[in-house]
Amino acid sequence: MQELDQWSEANVIGPLFASEIDAEDFDGAVERVKKAIRAKVLESYRNGQVAGSRRVVREPQKVRR
Repeated sequence: MQELDQWSEANVIGPLFASEIDAEDFDGAVERVKKAIRAKVLESYRNGQVAGSRRVVREPQKVRR
């Protein structure tokens, strides 16, 4: 979570805060932030796919009676 907080500060909060002065800069910053978020979500999705493919599927256990 700390890594996510650092990423958010650098890629979302920082750019939006820095562009607050000029409305034209703000619009560009919003687009850059959206693009960064989409890239981060896609990265997370791909990481999940890789992790999912590593899972070992167990055979169902037979029930003893």
